[in-house]
Amino acid sequence: MNQTIARFAAERLPVEFVHHYLSNPGLTEQNSFHPNVWKKANRAFRSTVTYDRFLTWEDELFPRMLLHIPNPPYCLFYQGDLEVLQEQTTALVGSRELNRISRPLVEYLHPLIEETVSISGGAIGIDGLVHELAVRRNRPTIAVLGSGFSHMYPHVHHQLFDQISKQGLLLSEYTPETPVKKFQFLERNRIVSGLGDRLVVVQARRKSGTMNTVSHALEQGKTVFAVPGSPLDPLAEGPNKLIEEGAIPLTNPDQILNGVMIAR
Repeated sequence: MNQTIARFAAERLPVEFVHHYLSNPGLTEQNSFHPNVWKKANRAFRSTVTYDRFLTWEDELFPRMLLHIPNPPYCLFYQGDLEVLQEQTTALVGSRELNRISRPLVEYLHPLIEETVSISGGAIGIDGLVHELAVRRNRPTIAVLGSGFSHMYPHVHHQLFDQISKQGLLLSEYTPETPVKKFQFLERNRIVSGLGDRLVVVQARRKSGTMNTVSHALEQGKTVFAVPGSPLDPLAEGPNKLIEEGAIPLTNPDQILNGVMIAR
């Protein structure tokens, strides 16, 4: 069953089809889906490709928080330690563009990275700084990638990804052979926010992929924190706007950690 679901992922079959398949393994109601969906499904049924190191809804270790988000992934490929998914998590996201205060801001948030498992998207910029700090502090971190493991992107992070896989976790909803495509990075954002117990926006322009992640977090009912910045800083536009709209201004990591300790 799991190999079949992984082959569905390779064909990019919609989550509704997988729901239908799991409740109706015979799949006799072909009128329920568009012919193109059935064409992909039949290719998956005929496929003999075998995958390893992946989770589906059928597995106990599949992260349960992702079952309750809109358009949930039904198959996750991984490298690393799945046990880190059992810890308190904080998604930290931000701009691919950096300025002179980007690194000091991430360093200031080090208690969050040390006391919870950090989650980000593996991109250059704030994502990379978050993962790098976790690795330096010998803490697990989770990078959710927007392509398959045979096409890890960005290339400059290959060594970082190798370190993450050894002391944290790499995740992707894409089969290993899936190449890099721009839209996939927007798709993976819902998993970054979905895995986090809360979302922290460090830096971002008002219109950016980071703000797309925020949209997913709000749709998922997550608490959103934003690090405020100078109105003269273009990379503070996003967080400042979020605060105007009701996000919690994060000026001290203890604002989050006090609640985490109580929960424990």
